[in-house]
Amino acid sequence: MTKRNGETGPTVVDAVQLGRIEATHRGFLYQHLYVAAVLLRAAEFKVSSVLVESDEDLEILSDTGHIYVQVKLRADILGWSDISDAMDRFASYRALHEDGTRAGSARFVIASSAPPRPSLIEQMNDPGWPADVTIEWPDGRSRSDNVLPWPRPNVIDMADHVRALAERLPFAVLTPDTLMWKLAGVVTLAAAGQPPRTDHQFRSTELPKLFEQLVIQLQDFPAPPSPYREQEDEPSLTGHGPIRMITGYSGSGKTSWAANAALHTAGTFIYFDAQDIPGGGLAAGLAREVAARIYQESGGLGEVLLPGASGAEILQSIGREQTADEPVTIVFDNAHKPPAADVAACIRAAKGFGFVLLGQPGRNTQELAALLQIGEETLVGWSVDTIAAEAASNSCVADPASCQMLLDQTGGLPLYIQNAVEIARTEHAGSLAEFCNKLAGLVHTVETAQEFILAHVIDALPETAGRLLAILSLSDIALSRDEVAAYANAVFGTNPTELAASLRRLRTAGLVQTFGSDALKAHDAARLVGRSRLQELGDVKAHTARVALKDVLAGSIRKRWEYRKVALYIRMLGEAGEIKTLVQFGTDEVFHEMGLWPIIEPHLMAAAFADDVDAESRFWALDGIVFNEMRKHTGNPRKHIDEMKRLTEQFELGGDERLAVGMKEMTLLAQEGDAEGAKRLMNSVRAGLRNTPAHSRIFRYNVASSMFFLGEYDVAESQILQVMDEYFKLLGIRPETVVGLNPPQLYPLLTKTPTVEDDIKHLADCLDLLAKIKTAQGQISPFARLHAIKFYAMANSPESLIRVGQDLVDEFMNRHDYIGAREIIETNLLPNLLELKLASYMIPVRSHYAVVLAYCGDFPRADLEMERLAPYEAGLSPQGRAELTEQRRIIAQLKRFGPPPQLQLPDNLQQRMAAFRDSITNNAPQGQRTRIGPVVQERNTRNAMEVADSPRIHARETAGPTSPYPSDS
Repeated sequence: MTKRNGETGPTVVDAVQLGRIEATHRGFLYQHLYVAAVLLRAAEFKVSSVLVESDEDLEILSDTGHIYVQVKLRADILGWSDISDAMDRFASYRALHEDGTRAGSARFVIASSAPPRPSLIEQMNDPGWPADVTIEWPDGRSRSDNVLPWPRPNVIDMADHVRALAERLPFAVLTPDTLMWKLAGVVTLAAAGQPPRTDHQFRSTELPKLFEQLVIQLQDFPAPPSPYREQEDEPSLTGHGPIRMITGYSGSGKTSWAANAALHTAGTFIYFDAQDIPGGGLAAGLAREVAARIYQESGGLGEVLLPGASGAEILQSIGREQTADEPVTIVFDNAHKPPAADVAACIRAAKGFGFVLLGQPGRNTQELAALLQIGEETLVGWSVDTIAAEAASNSCVADPASCQMLLDQTGGLPLYIQNAVEIARTEHAGSLAEFCNKLAGLVHTVETAQEFILAHVIDALPETAGRLLAILSLSDIALSRDEVAAYANAVFGTNPTELAASLRRLRTAGLVQTFGSDALKAHDAARLVGRSRLQELGDVKAHTARVALKDVLAGSIRKRWEYRKVALYIRMLGEAGEIKTLVQFGTDEVFHEMGLWPIIEPHLMAAAFADDVDAESRFWALDGIVFNEMRKHTGNPRKHIDEMKRLTEQFELGGDERLAVGMKEMTLLAQEGDAEGAKRLMNSVRAGLRNTPAHSRIFRYNVASSMFFLGEYDVAESQILQVMDEYFKLLGIRPETVVGLNPPQLYPLLTKTPTVEDDIKHLADCLDLLAKIKTAQGQISPFARLHAIKFYAMANSPESLIRVGQDLVDEFMNRHDYIGAREIIETNLLPNLLELKLASYMIPVRSHYAVVLAYCGDFPRADLEMERLAPYEAGLSPQGRAELTEQRRIIAQLKRFGPPPQLQLPDNLQQRMAAFRDSITNNAPQGQRTRIGPVVQERNTRNAMEVADSPRIHARETAGPTSPYPSDS
């Protein structure tokens, strides 16, 4: 569901369907708030009863007659077609009153949030318009009856009106917000025909009792924080069984969640805190609390609390009188405090009540769950967007990367995040990034609430369990049980029996989480304290733990390649001081693509200028640094290239080094517009080029790239098409084979050679460059970017996938295909962005998405997306802030003038797609049939990034020319 208060929005398959669903719920909520306003005014205007969702949305009966009301929430102006059905029904009701079937006179009202069309106003002013029918709207002047509230233009304004009416009621212990949402919930139940109002009717005699019940329900709940920030995927308070248990550490927001949920949930809720109640007095304390809330001063309380009755007997007596028509739910806080057997006995005695138990993980909680035969639920915590909103509201500067880091460090627990934000504000001049970096290095100087709270839990563990938690805290991913066993044995020599006992204690304490039947990891919130405990074991043991984890991960990656596993492995290499291996990774493009450069860069920078590192390693460290600077257009690549040249000459490095520095300098000169210098280096590099096809392809790709930067597009295009043709042949497919297939179907068709992964990535780079060349010439290459995305996905190159995906979105937008552009972002870019947590792309992609939504006419969602990004703004670079400002300007212009018309595609595209695929299968020459070789790597078949199947986009592919790249000979 779409979250409020800055939380991340949904990524759905059918966004149009989601829009319809949201509009339906807005309409019902507006209607129920309108009815709530009527109920709050009913006594003042001597209404005898109010009906909801009977013949009409609302009906009001009084001594003066019968008012039928149709309530409409409209995004656009109101037309005759919107009310014609209602007018027909009004005529039938009028006839029933005129012939005496229904008593009294009848009047009819259409309450609309939007004004009528001029043509409808003209009809209303016609003498033939029924005198007993009135249309009311926010700026209208016609008034049918003062008992009806004046329509408001939207849900928020209607809620404000109901809140203002609620303020006039004499219930000092009840906030207007509480009464408003409770009353709206009761209206919802009545509209659904649920007990106690199966007749959909509120009678005036019931209203005082109804308001009294609403007051009782929440007066003892702790007030939720203001503003309350929802946790991700928050559960509802009811509807998951009669007995539920919500567990979480102190600070996880359990009580705040329950208090806030009770505000917005219909039904009777009784809050009971068992914090300081001894086990023996638990039943009596709960019985008195429940009885007082249910009977209060009605006289029945004395009959229930009979002299000599035990607490369990009182609970049984009250429970027998409860019915399903008026459910009562007891929110039982601190359920882990009393003995589990006593809590279970109270719950068994109180049959007829629902229970929501709130407690902390531990033996008592586990025992209670076993006695009641229920499972434990947990709250997920805040999202990255919610953390940013909290930071911004406390005058802190937060960027996406620091918010993600704080989420990982705290497990998303609200109290821990609030405390961290406060420390960042007071101790680090509002810099969330500075505080998170200090926390990551365990060099912060102020103890956090997280450390204070969880230290008590961890200190109570046996030594062996505490040591195991310490080393598990190095890993932010789940490890298999076999991997944990190997890891613990390598560090401590732990045997299987000791390991099993320690894991049981950690799971009971909630410090270790399990995933499936075989994987487990330390709870994110516990890892901060666990890592500090690792340091207390001494530098030697801490180093041993890092090396052991690195070795375990290396073996695990060979079996199954995973993005987060590789990221952790890189981190452990750095922390273990294995610089030479890191240098090798720094020259591999895939590690730049995966967003791991920030982990690698500090180590490569240190190695590049260290006298105790050999010249060859220093050179390749610089090569990785220059590669990143040139692709990101940052840093000082000229300075580093000069150092590479110096090392090559001074230490007489080999041909590979000369080729690498030559091609990088050639490309840099081309980017700087130095055609003479770039071409001179082309000739120099060509002369020293190693005579292999692979070296030739890489060189010619760089030549094409340089010619592109120099504006010599014909030469660049000719070169890149030749290189592309060679890569297609290496992979055993033709360009046409790619059309209509997604990576899971395409990858098995590729010839599996030892260089298949590099070849896939290089082909994607060629397609990307071809698209840039075409765009620079004012031409289009309909499939180059789309196919590049597919190959980047198979090569596990997320940064290029996101970058080229945004270019493809712009290409679709330029063709006025806004629906296609939205589809690309929702099905491909956003899922990969969220899954891989590529913080540097979050703002550009999501603000881009907001603009696309606006072009699609979905302005509410566009505005909501920009609102969610606003808390990050202070932490952005000047360029990033300027980009957000420009996106807001575009959205405002589109609101004012509207987007150009959407491109309309032929209706038979699906049939053409199928025919095209058949022609490829049936007409491919035998000599060019796809070759299927053995799979030498499992990485791409199992873990390729998701590129969602999209018939609409594939239909665009097959609607094009016979060859995807017509210029390719």
